Amino acid sequence: MDRIMTETPVFPRDQAVPRFVAETVLFVFLAHALAFFLHEYSHAVTAWLLGFKADPLALHYGHADIVNILLQREIDENVAYGPIYAAHRDGAAALIALSGMALGNGALYVLCFWCIRRVRPRDMNRPAVRFLFWLALMGAANLWSYAPIRTITTHGDMAEMARGLHMSPWLLLPLVTLPSILAMYSFFFRLVVPNWAWLFAGGPARPVFAAAMTGLLYFGFFGAAGLFGSYGDVCALLSIVSLFVLFPLSVVFCLLATGMGVIGFGQGHGQDGGAPV
Repeated sequence: MDRIMTETPVFPRDQAVPRFVAETVLFVFLAHALAFFLHEYSHAVTAWLLGFKADPLALHYGHADIVNILLQREIDENVAYGPIYAAHRDGAAALIALSGMALGNGALYVLCFWCIRRVRPRDMNRPAVRFLFWLALMGAANLWSYAPIRTITTHGDMAEMARGLHMSPWLLLPLVTLPSILAMYSFFFRLVVPNWAWLFAGGPARPVFAAAMTGLLYFGFFGAAGLFGSYGDVCALLSIVSLFVLFPLSVVFCLLATGMGVIGFGQGHGQDGGAPV
């Protein structure tokens, strides 16, 4: 009589999780710095082209401490808007204020989106595409941090844009929030859903960690911007909604993205094989 053998199911273990976590943290800091400087230099170069800045590279860089190096907290475009308004060039002031969001963030997201959607799994290794993913997040999430989060306020880029256009911030709000929402939809439904399983293959810990980082960065780090810097009650309220409602929802969405990608919700890399790296 043949003996029936029973085996305990063996589930695949995550491979090189510490390396993946270290890679993600490194990519996030690098992507944040790149997106940040693109934003600030977009302001500076636009001001220079319009004749209101002598040196397009002359940002205000702040102190050389660890927080400023990692998060660029003290760095800004170093553009004086007062003389621009004094010269009755209000439209130029609005254009300079818009350039950071439009070029430094919006154009960056479009470029990353195009690169990720065009590439095929065998064209690039996974870490390279993952870096583009985090860079795309920085572009889209930066848009969110300005519109709608910090539009209804008295200072900052959106306030300067409203002033330059002689427009109420409340009227400006839907105009700048629409492209931000479109970028959010594009990021989560056109990048996350079809590419998640391929990007973060290698065991359950990778997509879970990536989902937490995605939600934390998009709706936590960037979404909470209205709670700091004295932007006012409306900005603070929007940040609270972003932090306590959209943050957890986005994490759940990302965790479900693998299944949506498999059933063909979007078109992308899907669950392409190959060893996870």
